[in-house]
Amino acid sequence: MSSTGAEAARAFRGPASAALSLEVVIVPLALLVMDKTEGGLTPVKIAWVVVLTVGMIVAIATFSRPWGLPLALGLQVLMLLGWVVSPALGILGLVFCLVWAGMLWMRHEVLRRHARWADQGG
Repeated sequence: MSSTGAEAARAFRGPASAALSLEVVIVPLALLVMDKTEGGLTPVKIAWVVVLTVGMIVAIATFSRPWGLPLALGLQVLMLLGWVVSPALGILGLVFCLVWAGMLWMRHEVLRRHARWADQGG
């Protein structure tokens, strides 16, 4: 990876870790919604939320690794698939997938503009 790419990767770690940290707080709160609006909690709902939460904590701790971003994105897919278990979890998954899509687009734009600037001799 070029120095520009490495800098962009380092710069992306902060917002990505912040988004994951926010998810670590919000996802367990979905259990309250599930309990009140979806007819109670089931072992599957609880396990799904626990796996997601622990996975997000691991993703925060390992985001600087080459597989950190794929892990974080995989967790977003699991959040979306959570719609099968709980609509509340699916809605959270949709919201955070949009957040991640926006962050990835911004990262892509930074890399593209840095590459263009470097090509122009900047």
